[in-house]
Amino acid sequence: MAKFFFFEKIVQLFYTHVFTEPKNTYSKPTQLSITFGSGYLAGVVCAIVSHPADSLVSQLGKPQNKGKSLGAIVNEVGFGNLATKGLGTRVVMIGTLTGMFIFNLSNAIADGFLMCRLPMVDL
Repeated sequence: MAKFFFFEKIVQLFYTHVFTEPKNTYSKPTQLSITFGSGYLAGVVCAIVSHPADSLVSQLGKPQNKGKSLGAIVNEVGFGNLATKGLGTRVVMIGTLTGMFIFNLSNAIADGFLMCRLPMVDL
């Protein structure tokens, strides 16, 4: 849900501050580029927010951390390491996946609505 929230906010920011003309004045490729970019950035935000907790869960699964409390693991590993180690790879992965997912979803929805508006042809 956070990805969709951030996606909508980022799209709104793009159309408010960067692409300031009415949305329908931009070409379909431009609108889809904005959609992909917004999805990518939403994925980046979500990756940054969720990375420390996911890293901590990974640390819990290591045999040397069995029986340790979350606080003890954070103190040993350090919050900086939990928040940054592997973050670059995660940002690329989650950003790209989210960007492509939202891009494909919005494209499919737009095409679906377009198909509904086309007149039916009898063969």
